[in-house]
Amino acid sequence: MADDHEPLVASRRLDSTTKQARVRAAIAEMASTEAALSVAALARRAKVSRRFIYDHPELRAEAEHQAARWAVRDGAAASATARVTAASLRADLANARAANTRLQTELAALRRRLGRDLGQQVLTELAGDETTDMAAVAPRVAELEQALFECREALAQRTEELEAARRINRELLERLNRRTRS
Repeated sequence: MADDHEPLVASRRLDSTTKQARVRAAIAEMASTEAALSVAALARRAKVSRRFIYDHPELRAEAEHQAARWAVRDGAAASATARVTAASLRADLANARAANTRLQTELAALRRRLGRDLGQQVLTELAGDETTDMAAVAPRVAELEQALFECREALAQRTEELEAARRINRELLERLNRRTRS
């Protein structure tokens, strides 16, 4: 009776060995194609059940070992990519700074030009003639600058007088407060 089961056991062992070989071949194939390794994907590729892989710890260990190797390799590739990305970011920053400097220089030049053009326009309006140049209105500009200077001086003098009056007022209030307390 024991002999009746031997062919079944041998067939079962052969089937298991064949499936194990297919799983190992699938692991190697997935490694060469860099496909994502999971038990489900491995079982599909080897045409076995996930249960078969879980029931054979050596197959599962091989799959996990291969997945760990891929993770290390992918981690190294990711860090290499990160270094390239950091370098490219530094280059982008340098380019942006250079562009910013160029734009600031251009802006300063445009501001000077605008100031010159607006100044010419004001001079033209003051003189009442569009062909007027700076030499023709220079006496009027000098007169206005003198008037402005005198106004600023008068303002500064009045500000000093106001501050002096405030100091005197504070001193008088302090004296008055001391007398009322005593």
